[in-house]
Amino acid sequence: MMMSKFKSSLFTGCAIIICLFFLSNVQAQEKEKRDTLYFKIDNSYLFENKNIPKTFFIKDRNGHTEFCFQEAEILFDLKPVEVLDLKYFIRNSKFFINQGKISLDIKGLMDFMKNYKIILIRESDDKTDYIKVNISIVIFG
Repeated sequence: MMMSKFKSSLFTGCAIIICLFFLSNVQAQEKEKRDTLYFKIDNSYLFENKNIPKTFFIKDRNGHTEFCFQEAEILFDLKPVEVLDLKYFIRNSKFFINQGKISLDIKGLMDFMKNYKIILIRESDDKTDYIKVNISIVIFG
């Protein structure tokens, strides 16, 4: 009888540990999905700079300072759940400030973006590139 209760308790304990393992694994997968933002390179708002290789700029700027993405690596066979429109994402957010004229809050945008893994999507006729990028700024004199 005592051995039976021990086995039952052991089984229940193992079942709880297994459930917790699966729950934490699911939460980690959800966190990974939430921590990655995918944006499509549209070549009008988000474009690759011809003079600075592997650097992607956005059309909005703040004076002589420009927010940009630096290519870190090319990834393959990703299946993004949602691809965002970067222009809509930035212009319909808190990243514009009004100081006499409306301008891009580059520091605010950088502070937000540094919390996410950013993937830019470049599509051509025969393939799709998934470009993991780092955020950066360029100051022009």
